[in-house]
Amino acid sequence: MDKSYKQFLVVAELSNISLAASHLGLSQPTLTNNMKKLEASFDVPLFIRKSKGVELTEYGRLLQEQALELQRRHDSLLHKMADLKERKTDKIKIGTGDAWWEVFVKQALQQYSDDNPSISIQLEFGNHLKLMDMLIHGKIDLFVGHEIVGLSRRCNVTFIPLLQDKEALFVHHSHPLLVNQWREADTELYPLLQVTPDSDAYQHLIENPQPKQRERERKKVSERIVYEINSLTASIDILSSTTAIMPYPRSMVDYFSQADIVPLPLAQDGQTGTVGIYHLNEVLVKHVADIKHQLVLHGQLI
Repeated sequence: MDKSYKQFLVVAELSNISLAASHLGLSQPTLTNNMKKLEASFDVPLFIRKSKGVELTEYGRLLQEQALELQRRHDSLLHKMADLKERKTDKIKIGTGDAWWEVFVKQALQQYSDDNPSISIQLEFGNHLKLMDMLIHGKIDLFVGHEIVGLSRRCNVTFIPLLQDKEALFVHHSHPLLVNQWREADTELYPLLQVTPDSDAYQHLIENPQPKQRERERKKVSERIVYEINSLTASIDILSSTTAIMPYPRSMVDYFSQADIVPLPLAQDGQTGTVGIYHLNEVLVKHVADIKHQLVLHGQLI
């Protein structure tokens, strides 16, 4: 991918040429000159210069959309070339959240592997924004996770809904809230444990940040002690040794019970979210379409 497009995308994401120059390891005058040359090549203004940074014009937004698509296709090509070098042309690359792995993805993948023993598999775990970034850059073929509210239309993906899941608040079975009389407002007095929380590195994927901001406000994130853990196993260990409270899909009740982790009895059910499959908005190759079908079958049985 042309280096001027790569530089433009960093400037567009950070909305500041000085910060972008530092990120790219360039001097500010060099990057400014490169952006002026890019504007001259299109004979249109790409940025509106402001006192505290830059803002994309309508031409700039169009270029950003197309450059992101070029970057995705370039990254996808590199990964396919690497696979071809390894003689692994039939390789499934799947992403999933930890919860959905335990609930149904594991079973679907086992069934597919039994039926197709010669196909290689790459499995990625993580937050849905991280997996979305991997998807649009060609690093995975599809992923299972919650529907991303406020997702940028530039991502050019398809979402297939599979099931609805409610959020529960999980604690260790000896938690004070289970021993003493308590009100639901008392939950805010205890540390909040967030498993694979959203990272600032992927906020450019969100077009409308308000839904996620409202979610943070609902959980009083800015007013509490917060543990951010990128491992479900480690999260269980921390719940077992602290008074932390962990919001997590209610469908994991049976799984957590093995570690004496239980949901708090609440008067009202938690937030409901849609879980499904994301893939690029294009025709899928046969082996990817086959595993998608297997995931749909298992997901709809939940």
